[in-house]
Order: sequence, then C-alpha cells, then structure tokens
Amino acid sequence: MPATNDADDYWGKAVTLYTGFPMPSRKTLFDKLKSKEGIPLFRMDIQSMGVRAVTAEDYSAISGWMKHDGEDYDLVFYTAGGDGAHSGVEMHRARIVLIGVPVDSNSRARLLDAGEMTSGGAFTGHYGDQWDSGPMSQYVSGAKAALDKLLADHTTRGFAYSGLPVADAEAVDLNSFERTALAFDRAAKFFIDHAKILEQWETSLGSEQASWKGQAAGVFWHLVHQLRKNYDSYVEQLGGADYHSAHTTVNGVSPKSKFGDTLAMAQQQLVTEITNLQNAWTTWANSREHDPHRSVLELLDDLSSWVLTNNVPYIDETTSYGGETTVTSYSTRAGFLENHPVYGNLNDIQSWKKLGEAAVTRWNNYVNQQLVPVATQSLSTLNGNWIDAGTEFEDPLKTKDTTSLSESYQQEQNQLNQDQLNQNQQNLNDILNNNQQNLNEGLNNLGDNLNNLGNNLNNGLGNIGDGLNNGLGNFTDGLNNSLGDLGNNLHSLSSNLNGPPGSGLPLNGDPGGPNPLLNNPLNHLGLNDGGNPLTNPGGATTRLNADGTLTTDYPDGSSTTFNPATGTMTTTSPGGKVTTSRLNAGDSFTNPDGSTTTLNADGTLTTKFPDGTSTTVDPATGAATTTHPDGSVTTTDLNAGLGSGADDLSHLTDLHSTGGLNGLDGLNAPSSLHSGGLNPGSLDSASLHSGSLDSGSLNSGSLNSGLDGLHGDDLAFEDYDSTPFTGGALGAPGGSALSAGGAAAPPTGGTPLNPGGLGGMGGAGNQSNNERVRKVLDETGGASLRRPTVSRAASGGEEEEREMVLTRGSTPTTSSPYYPMGGGGSPAGQGAQSTESGDRERSSWVPEDEDVWGTDEGGAPAVIGR
Repeated sequence: MPATNDADDYWGKAVTLYTGFPMPSRKTLFDKLKSKEGIPLFRMDIQSMGVRAVTAEDYSAISGWMKHDGEDYDLVFYTAGGDGAHSGVEMHRARIVLIGVPVDSNSRARLLDAGEMTSGGAFTGHYGDQWDSGPMSQYVSGAKAALDKLLADHTTRGFAYSGLPVADAEAVDLNSFERTALAFDRAAKFFIDHAKILEQWETSLGSEQASWKGQAAGVFWHLVHQLRKNYDSYVEQLGGADYHSAHTTVNGVSPKSKFGDTLAMAQQQLVTEITNLQNAWTTWANSREHDPHRSVLELLDDLSSWVLTNNVPYIDETTSYGGETTVTSYSTRAGFLENHPVYGNLNDIQSWKKLGEAAVTRWNNYVNQQLVPVATQSLSTLNGNWIDAGTEFEDPLKTKDTTSLSESYQQEQNQLNQDQLNQNQQNLNDILNNNQQNLNEGLNNLGDNLNNLGNNLNNGLGNIGDGLNNGLGNFTDGLNNSLGDLGNNLHSLSSNLNGPPGSGLPLNGDPGGPNPLLNNPLNHLGLNDGGNPLTNPGGATTRLNADGTLTTDYPDGSSTTFNPATGTMTTTSPGGKVTTSRLNAGDSFTNPDGSTTTLNADGTLTTKFPDGTSTTVDPATGAATTTHPDGSVTTTDLNAGLGSGADDLSHLTDLHSTGGLNGLDGLNAPSSLHSGGLNPGSLDSASLHSGSLDSGSLNSGSLNSGLDGLHGDDLAFEDYDSTPFTGGALGAPGGSALSAGGAAAPPTGGTPLNPGGLGGMGGAGNQSNNERVRKVLDETGGASLRRPTVSRAASGGEEEEREMVLTRGSTPTTSSPYYPMGGGGSPAGQGAQSTESGDRERSSWVPEDEDVWGTDEGGAPAVIGR
C-alpha cells in the first residue's frame, strides 16, 4: 500500500517505515469531524439571553466546561454594536458540542487521559450528521499500537487499527533478519563440511597409493582441488570456521557467520529505533496533548478569560424610576471590547470557526515539537547504521579460482616443464661449480708435483757430472717451454668454453646443438635468473628469464610472460587469475598498464607506452632498445647482470701468467728448473734408490737416452684427445718423484668439464721398471705405438699425426705428456715445429689399430688417448 502520510510529516514516515502501518495524512485528519459551518472538532450555535449585569462569580457559574445538559461548553458574552462606550447592550451564549470525543458512563463527553489510547470510526450525529473519527484515532493511537505490536510479536502482519490494516506486502517482520542470518550460517556450514570432504578426496587422489592414476585422474584431481580451494575461500569470506558473533537476535540467537552477525546487528538497530519512537509517543501522550479536543477546550478557556477581562466588566446598569415604573438600561464604558483580536466579533459564527482551526494548529504544534524531532533523528541514525551494515553485502561471494580444467592442465604442464628446466640448470650449476673447484685443486696439485719434481731432480742429480748438467740444461729449457704452453692451452680452454658449437666444450652452442638447454641461460654463464631488469614508463619492470621467456611485472600486482618458443602471452591478474593469449607475427596485446605489445616478424617484441615511449626487446639476445618521446635511444642488455661468457671464465685465461697457477709462481722463468733448480750436486743416493730414479733407469749410460722423453716436445702439453679421460682427476699425481715409467696413479672419476683429469705421468709408483710393452708388427717389422689422429679445431682446424716411438737400444718408458683440456694445445698444433731425438724412428700409425698402450694386465695404467 502506498504511504499516505504527508511529505513533511517525519513522524508518520518513521512509523510507516518501521511498522508498515499506513499513517494517514495529518492535513486531512479532521475533514470528517467538522460542523456544517466547517468548524473542525465541534459544532455550535449562538443564543440570545435576557440582559443582566453579572459579576465574575456569576459569569463562572454560567460559562465553562459541562455547565448545562446537552452542551459540552457554554460561553456568555455581551455585544453593544462595537468596541468602546455604547448603549443598547445585548447578552449572548455560545453553546458548543465537541465532535468525535469518547463519552463517560453518563453519556457525557470526556477528553483522553494521560497516555490513553482511543479508537474511532464513522458515526451519526445528534441531528443526523455523518462523521468519522477513524483517521484521527489511527494517527493518534494507531501509531503507538503498531509499535507495540512489532516489539511484542516481532511482526505487524495482520495488524489493523480503527479499520486501517497493514498490508501483507508492507508488514515488517523482525524474524526475517534472523531467518536470513541463519541461512548464511547454513551456507557457511555447508562449505566448511564439504571442504573437509573435498580435502580428503584430494589427499586420496594425490597420494602414491591412489587407485586412480593417469591424465584423467589428474584432471579430476584438479577439479577436486579447485572446488576445495574455492570452498575454503567462501568460508573465509563468511567469517571463518570458528566465527563468533558480537550480536544476538531478538530471540537470543548468536549467528555463526559474518553476514549473519551483521543482520543481527541491523535487527538490533531497528529495535532500538522502534523503542525510541515508542518512548517519544509516551512522553507526548502523558501530557494529554495527544487529544486534539483538549486544544479546543484550552482555547475556549482562554477565550472565556478574555471575555471576563475585556467584555463583562465594562457593562453599566442604569435604573430609572418614574412613579411606580422602574426602567433599567445597560451601556458600555470606554475599554469595552466585543471583537477578539484573533477571532473577531464573537457574535459571528466565522469567528468560532477560526477558534476551531486554531485548536488544530495548536495540536499540530505539539506533534512537531515532541514527536517529529525524535522521528527525524531516528530515521537519520538508522539510515547511517544500515548503510554501514549494507557495505558487507555490496559484493557477493567471490570465486577464488575460475580457471577451466583445460587451463589448469596446461598450467600444470608448463610448471612441470619449468621445474624440470630449473632443476637441469641447477644441476649444471653444481657441475660447473664442482669442476671449477676441481680445476683449482688439480692445478694446486700440479704445482706441488712440479715443485717436488724439481726438488727430487736437484737432490737426485747432485753428484752427476758436468755432462749431465749440460744435458739437463736442455731439459729445463724444454720444461719451461712446455709449462709456458700449459698456460696457453689453459687460455685456449677458457676460449673453448665460450666458443662456437664444435669448439672445445660447446656450452654456448646453437639451439639445435648438443646442449640446446644451455643456449640462453648459460650464454653468459651467470647462472642466475633475472639478469638486468628494465624499468618501463609507469613503473613496470621487464626481465629476461632463464628459460628465454620475457616477464613484465606491473605496479598493480599483475604480470605478463611471453614465451618466444610457443608465441603465447600469459597474463596473471593481481587476484591470481591466469589467462593465456597466442600472438602471431603482427598481433598486438594490450597490457595492464595500458601499453600495447606487438610481436614482430623477426621474433622481437615492441611495446608502445602511453607517454610515447617505445621499447623493442629481442628475447634471443636480451637486447632492449628504448626510443624516448624526445627521440633519444638507449639500449639495455637484459643479460648484463649475468656477464659475458668470456668474462665469467676470464680467471682461466690468466693461468699462463706466473700468478695464475696456484703453487706454480715463476715456473716460466729460466731459473725455475735450470741453473739453480737442477744443480748437478743435488742428486743424492736416497733419490736414486727411492723407486723414482732407480738403478734400472739410470744404469749403463742410458740416463741421457732415457731422459730424452723429458726433453723438448715430450714434456709439452700436447695431443688433447676428445675421448673422455679415464685416468682420474685433473692434475699430476702428487707426492712422488718423477720416474721413468713409475709415477703415482692418478685418482679416478671425473666430471663433464674434467673427464678423468689430465692423464698420468706413467705407471704406478709401486710398479716395476720392467714394464710390459705391447708390440705391434707393421710392414717394416719395427715396433711402434699406434693411435688414431686427433683433430685440433682450437689450433686453427689443422690436423696432424703425433707419433711416439721407442728409443733404439733402450728400455721403453711410459712417461707421457700432460694434456690440457680444450684440445689443440700442443706446440705443433700452434704452428711450432715438433722436436724429436735424432736417433728416433717415426712409424706411421694405423688408424684401424685400436690397441691402447700400457693396458695389459700388470702393465702401467693407460694414458689418455687411443
């Protein structure tokens, strides 16, 4: 039912809003309680009376409330034709009957008592007039009855007063707050209970003992996982599993959800405001001003007082005697008033109409003073409270994960691939770190062994004659040259580490080469993700990832990742939602910060920013070229933070210097093992019998010929073989003196960068001099050692065959040169002339001959190379 109260009647508005009771308009309350002259609340007539002078006591006896039967109020007054002194005075009585008042047991009219409520309706007057006191009683008493009903029964459904009902559609039900709150509680309980069940399913399906396995089972597991995650999110949005409310409903219920608690609070706020209106009505009614007829009575009493003061006292009575005749006349004196300053001439019925209208105004003023302010404040307070409460309901429950099953599956596959790639890179990092450590340790041992070599040779050769000193002079020269070549070869090693595919260790090969996974992450050997990020206009940052993808992070928490290999652009929103788009050449993509990214035909990405900046990134090289609005151009290497390959292994290229080999300082100087290092007086008998240089190696004049293996090229670091080493860790065997075929066995094992070490220096230290030598007969019948040719790409691509022959008439030795990593390290491979003793024969090597020298049972351990 539409509201019928006045637009400015906030008391009526509040009662209707809180209870649904349609308060009538105050402006029309008394339209059906008017006399035929239009006087509201009473009817009247004016009678003439015999003139007589009255005192104040006499006047009070004949004027006032309930003075005569049949009238409710009498008021006597005088007229004389105007105010002031006049003759011809007349006396009148106004007879007044109130309309729509209750009656007592004697059927006499009465007014409402303090706090009293009354009902009304249509009725017929004494002279057949049709009146209706219903609207008046509905407004005066119906408001209080509706408020009482709502507080007592928590609903106004079915309520009516003086014939005016509350429509069902407009009824207010306080219990609806509680019912809705309990609905939210049931929803929260549903999500809590079913989230536990889904968690059990998820655990069962994802365990190693799960009976369902395979891709279909994995997709179903993702569905269960997504539901469980969303249910947990719903529970959190509803307040959590252990939510405790701060409010209770009017029935004493404590909700178990955040939204239920808010509804209980809103219900309490409404009850508070209803109580405030109820208290305001009680205060108003206790003054008895809630009865409009009391305003009529009060104005009549005021008028009587005015007549008694300004009209009755100014009447003069004059008596004349003429014989037996007595004549009495009446006149007024100055000061006499018969026109009321508000209502006018009391002998005019329209003046009494004004009095009735003034009574209605008086009653309305009481309503505006005592009820309207309370109602206005109540409406404002409840509106503010409910706006605050309503904010809890502005946003519906949000679904945390809206990813489709196909998207989830693709994301999982991408993550698995990324995890595997990260693991592979970490493993390679560990290998490179271990290799570097082994290289340093091996070089340290190499320096120690060479120092020991010099010490032992000095001690062992001390008593050898001057001729031996001269012979050893060439040895030291050759040794110095060979050690110098060691630094060059190590320098070549560091170059090969960063060389093109096929040179050295192809860590920097092409994507289709042996190590495609090393292509981008290891191109710079920084081995740490991220590189050097680029800060874009607006605050976003772009970085090149280890897997070759480009990721841009935006200030709002979102990010985009472009995969050059698949042409896909993956966008992650601040809330975690992931969307994937595919870019073809020429396609553009709008980023979260408003910039647009275009995939160019050459595989580069060009991003144009709102401020006019343009940045082109090449994922293959990590180069980012930025053109600023002013036309200036800057280039950023997204890999700059990782360093170049050459830089990262620069410490290896310095190994040829005197400070580059730990423990080898000064080996390249002529004095290291020459004049002072191999003093003829330093070879003692202990060295000669230690097993390092025993009688078998130095007897019968064979010392010089036996030392030919230590002279010149025989000590050069040559003949790098691409076949993985099997001899042990990098470096010479430590702790033993140089012997003719009797050096200590190198440690076993190796790594990709250090496969088996640099080879041995001969047989094991505890091995007999009488080495077994495999003899191979060629066409000439001579003995030779055969092995296939070795390609030396690092030495300019030239190929050459290196031969080792047995010295005529002497016992063959197993001493072999040190081979540097990286290949192509021999002097011959670098364009130098290979040297050999004049008494040697050179036999051609047969490629198909696969025998390895020194691998017979009981013989010396195998040297590197086949």
